[in-house]
Amino acid sequence: MSSYKDDPMKATYKAVFWVLAGCLSAVALAQEPEASATNGVAASQAASAPGASKKAERTANRMFARKIHQALNKTKGLAAADIAVFANAQTGEVILGGFIDTQDQEHIATDAASKVPGVKSVTSKIVLRPQL
Repeated sequence: MSSYKDDPMKATYKAVFWVLAGCLSAVALAQEPEASATNGVAASQAASAPGASKKAERTANRMFARKIHQALNKTKGLAAADIAVFANAQTGEVILGGFIDTQDQEHIATDAASKVPGVKSVTSKIVLRPQL
């Protein structure tokens, strides 16, 4: 089993992945939610209360993203993919980011994410991992 110290490229990919994840989460959280569209029980509760707290909104977004991530983990063909999910539970917008080994995996991931109940749109920021 190799460690990151043994393979500097793996450490570089991991660092780029986390930077990308941070940037995408900032973009996802900065988007204005639409009051008319809600997804999931937690999102409905967060949107129905006037002056719903940011904490409830973030919780709903995390639960929605977790549901999508679970669907990706169950999807065949995505075993070697490092995909992060950023989701807005109120609007149904999903951003996928990370690294894949083949271009087919991007199509598989976006297709699987779009089939999750509540997803309205999927944007892919997935990057093809360079072959070494």
